[in-house]
Amino acid sequence: MTQSAPLSALKRLLDDPSPVVRKAVFDGVKAAGTEGVLWLENLTTNRKLGVHAKSLLTQLRTSESATQIFLQYIEGGKIELEKACLLLERAINPPLSENDYADKLDRFAERTRELMAEPADVKTKCHLLCRVLFGEEGFRGAQQSFATPEASLLSKVLHSKRGIPLSLCLIFLLVAQRLGLPVEPVGLPGRFMVGVFKGKEPFYIDCYEGGTFRTRA
Repeated sequence: MTQSAPLSALKRLLDDPSPVVRKAVFDGVKAAGTEGVLWLENLTTNRKLGVHAKSLLTQLRTSESATQIFLQYIEGGKIELEKACLLLERAINPPLSENDYADKLDRFAERTRELMAEPADVKTKCHLLCRVLFGEEGFRGAQQSFATPEASLLSKVLHSKRGIPLSLCLIFLLVAQRLGLPVEPVGLPGRFMVGVFKGKEPFYIDCYEGGTFRTRA
């Protein structure tokens, strides 16, 4: 995206601590509309200015700009599951922070590591992850609110611990990635699950049914 002259000038002021200057930067980016928000999004990875850009984005991000960022991301090639989920949800909930996902997922992974006693095979580790998610944390299928957005959006499911098969499987997958487990998504007739297909005995995990293990038979 080509920067307009006003935005280019504001970049030099983005880390200025003066409240007067910060308000001027806020007003300038806001006046630029979607172009201004996209400009800030591109600055979030800047080592010096990223934290300031993120701070402004929590106040200025819109559904329109979030949708554009998501579309740019999925059209750009390599896709990271967690980032794609975050960017998609921001189209509905623009102020959503990375920490709304990462902190809880990191905690679930760390707790699972605490329970692991090496050497352990993949199936044993998956059982431990199920113990954490569906036992200790109490994640379950959303029986009464299946069709509501709250059962689909990851930030909501991480809070309520009730979700549809897809959202619960996404949480399982994202924690499994942190643990280096070879878990894959599986779309089966009538139910979305996760599975492990490395080793002599492939297996599925039904996250909607509290982490029930299933075989191909």
